[in-house]
Amino acid sequence: MRKFLFLFSLVGTLSPAQTAAQADARVESDTMSFVKPSALPKEVKEDRVKVNFYGFIRNDIFYDTRQNIGAGENIVPLYPRDRLLDVNGKDVNNASKFHMLSVISRVGINVKGPDVLHAKTAGILEAEFFGSTEAGINELRLRHAYITLDWEKTQLGIGQYWHPLVILDCLPNVVNYSTGSPIFALNRNPQIRLTQKITDRLKVIAAINSQRDFTPNTSPYRDSGMPSSHLQFQYKSPKFVAGIAGQYEVLRPQLSSGTSPVVNNNRLKSFSTLAYARIITKPLMISASAMMAQNAASFVMLGGFVGYSVPGEADLFRTMNTQSAWIDFQQLTNKKVTFGFFAGIVKNQGTNDPIDGRAAASYGVTSSWGAVSATQGGRSVDHLWRMVPRVDWSLSNAIKLRFEVENTVAVWGDAQNTGRGIGNEFTAKNNRFHLATFFMF
Repeated sequence: MRKFLFLFSLVGTLSPAQTAAQADARVESDTMSFVKPSALPKEVKEDRVKVNFYGFIRNDIFYDTRQNIGAGENIVPLYPRDRLLDVNGKDVNNASKFHMLSVISRVGINVKGPDVLHAKTAGILEAEFFGSTEAGINELRLRHAYITLDWEKTQLGIGQYWHPLVILDCLPNVVNYSTGSPIFALNRNPQIRLTQKITDRLKVIAAINSQRDFTPNTSPYRDSGMPSSHLQFQYKSPKFVAGIAGQYEVLRPQLSSGTSPVVNNNRLKSFSTLAYARIITKPLMISASAMMAQNAASFVMLGGFVGYSVPGEADLFRTMNTQSAWIDFQQLTNKKVTFGFFAGIVKNQGTNDPIDGRAAASYGVTSSWGAVSATQGGRSVDHLWRMVPRVDWSLSNAIKLRFEVENTVAVWGDAQNTGRGIGNEFTAKNNRFHLATFFMF
């Protein structure tokens, strides 16, 4: 039993920087594991890693009035489905759905380590049970694995974390796990991020990213041979946040084209830009953002890119353009019950310069889900808007209830070779009634 207690203590006190020889030396002198931290030698105390656990147990109960395109057994609803007529002319997708899930329950570890190069070190490791595929729901999925080195005015971050376009200081406060997508950007990326304070209130963020989640195929990102790049300027005071950001990336969608392979060196270049602001007043906090994006499917937004093919030649590619805007109101009071409201719209602008005379096909997670197509005879969502009133009820610091009614409207049309949906339009509407319970720890 004493050896078990010692080993448990050893895990919490060893620094990742310690060598195997140092660990062996401590095993030989296990009495040190039971010494109070205040009695440890100075060099040992300074080398300790502090670990704190956090997370929540979350349960979601939701009812939809229409079939949806979404993820995680539709715990993330994105697009109300297009009409699908049976032999009698009735709409198959005009059917309700009910479900309950607990897969968004989360656990994380915050760590603080010894100073390195005169910088304070910290890290976060976080997971949930959402799974990495639709078939893998309930399986453990990595969310964050991120370390930071903090100097007085500079921070260096390395690992998987929120994409820099996911602005934590300006987020929609919806209950739904989609966090506002497909209107708001949603992604986590492996990245290297540098944050530099210019003044106490102004900072600049530069990052390079690769793609991991939220795409059916990471090969186009990896085969490009270069990461995407990000630049952002942010002003932040206690009651006001505002910023602008941009991302540039290059993809190589194919190494070869056709069944009789033809080497394809064609690249796809895209640029996305974002402006955001948050005002904190009493009794409201107001957040808003507008975005012009290319290849927005990588952010779980409406969009992607289009490939144009002809036998015997390498495919050519064009990025799709997406525009979105949203606003969120959150009541700020000391009361147990508070109210909020979210509204947003996203528009599929398609490609600017389609190539006629070639077969067109769309790419990206939005296309994989069936919400965007550039193929003749297909269907595409041309635009979508959403309005979401909500109420939050805090029973204690640990126990919380959240309820919202999400009204989403998607306008479908016949697929064009630009990726847009024009002609033979159908307006699909869904109301989701969503209750989430939280036990925070």
